[in-house]
Amino acid sequence: MMRSLLTILFIATVATAFTSPGANTVSLARSTSSNTPSSPTTSTTLFIDMGEPERKALTRETEPDEFFSTNTDKMSDAEKIPIALMGLAGISLPFIAGMIALYAAK
Repeated sequence: MMRSLLTILFIATVATAFTSPGANTVSLARSTSSNTPSSPTTSTTLFIDMGEPERKALTRETEPDEFFSTNTDKMSDAEKIPIALMGLAGISLPFIAGMIALYAAK
């Protein structure tokens, strides 16, 4: 019993020694000289070219004639209904199947 408590205490002590912030600074102080820094300090500057400035606002006058549109935007509402129904079924059918499985398990 006493041996296991001492083993646990030893492991906890070693673990805290390795995870404490002071442990890393002590090992670095031993491996490097005290007067020279471990790495040179340099400053970097990042320049980003954003290209042309964007428009301030989109109005009817500034809207292009050919605007971005998908194939779904070009479909009529009657052609979009099957897509919407498939999406609704795809979302709801797993929940319905799960409810059936739960009730069948009783």
